[in-house]
Amino acid sequence: MRYHSLAIILHWVMAVAVLFMLLSGLAVEYLATLTPADKFKLIQLHKSFGICLLVAFFLRVAVRLWQKPPALPASFKPWEHHAAAWGHRALYAMLLLMPLTGWLMVSSSPYGLPTIVFNIFEWPHIPGLAANEAVNGATRLAHTIFAFTLLALIAIHIGAVGKHFMIDRHNLLHRMWWTKKGQD
Repeated sequence: MRYHSLAIILHWVMAVAVLFMLLSGLAVEYLATLTPADKFKLIQLHKSFGICLLVAFFLRVAVRLWQKPPALPASFKPWEHHAAAWGHRALYAMLLLMPLTGWLMVSSSPYGLPTIVFNIFEWPHIPGLAANEAVNGATRLAHTIFAFTLLALIAIHIGAVGKHFMIDRHNLLHRMWWTKKGQD
């Protein structure tokens, strides 16, 4: 009736991290009041969370392969099953493509600034891409497009859960939340 506890933890930790990533990315790009020093710190934090999300993505996929997700309610129409499946695939694609394009963008940057993950260790750049303007421009554009795509997919995801709860009277949230014993 519900997802495995590790899948639930990963879902919510990643959800909070993605929210931070979207907000910090928008702040770096569009908030003119940031000083250069604050912008640098925020970019480093953004990159640190991006690396964590990349690692969490692969852990999440492993858990998904290891533990089959709970079935959707039998009353769901076939198109709702397809929409849910494709919606989740699209979310997973964006959760992979966002950090990968970020890593490609940082690796190809003309500045060559290192990524120091939470001021603990340096994450390597992808070899052979240093100061590659073509790759940098393409991945910067892709990263931006994917960010807004991810934002739209999240809104659709939340909207679908809300629609099923308010209109269809299916509480799907309990599948991705902890319940008291006996309420599973």
